[in-house]
Amino acid sequence: MSRPQNMKPKDIRHLLLDADITQAELARELKVSQEAVYQIIEGNYTSHRIRQHIARRLDIDIKRIWPDPYLYFGGPRKAGRPVCESRSRTA
Repeated sequence: MSRPQNMKPKDIRHLLLDADITQAELARELKVSQEAVYQIIEGNYTSHRIRQHIARRLDIDIKRIWPDPYLYFGGPRKAGRPVCESRSRTA
């Protein structure tokens, strides 16, 4: 059985259109550019905050729209660099 794919951008836009939600409206609510919302929908960039807002406004589980990062990779990417455990501290 193959794993589900992320929803196609055109399908996300159709859902937004059906819900009478514009990308400009989302951008204003999030205080980001319309380009940022567009790039997230297109899949060119990732932003957990923007994805979460889109899913919430559409009243759809975020895992239905973007299953890859949330079902198969343990959630959104964490900010910052991982701690290097090979370093030892000397007192």
